[in-house]
Amino acid sequence: MQPPLAIISEQFGDTAIVSLTGELDTTKCAQVGEALSAHLSDGRPHLIIDTTGLTFCDSMGLRTILEYVNRAARAGGWMRLAGVQGVLKRLLEVTGVAGAIPIDPDVPTAMQARIREAGHGSTSV
Repeated sequence: MQPPLAIISEQFGDTAIVSLTGELDTTKCAQVGEALSAHLSDGRPHLIIDTTGLTFCDSMGLRTILEYVNRAARAGGWMRLAGVQGVLKRLLEVTGVAGAIPIDPDVPTAMQARIREAGHGSTSV
C-alpha cells in the first residue's frame, strides 16, 4: 500500500497556497497536477507550494513541480516553494534546480514576497 499524500489548498485572491504532506512520488503526481491546474484555471496564477510536510519526493515529483513553474509563468504568474527540507532540498540541490525556483523558508515569507510584488504592480518575482 502506498503512503498517502495530503493536498490542502487555500486561496487568497490570485494566489493559492498548496500544502503537501506525505510522499510525492510517481503515483501521486497526477493528484498534485490536478490541484495546481485547478488553481491556474480558476485565475490564480501565483502558486505557493508548502513542502514543510513533504517527507519524500522522487524525480517525477520534481518534474511535476518544474512543469507547474512553467505553466504558472505562461499564465502570467509564478510558483514559489516554501519550507523545503530533507529529500526535496537535496534533490533540488543535486539537480541544480534550486536556483531556478524561488524558495522561501516558510509560507508567511512567500506571502510577503507576493504582497511586496502586488504593491509594486509587477507580475514577476
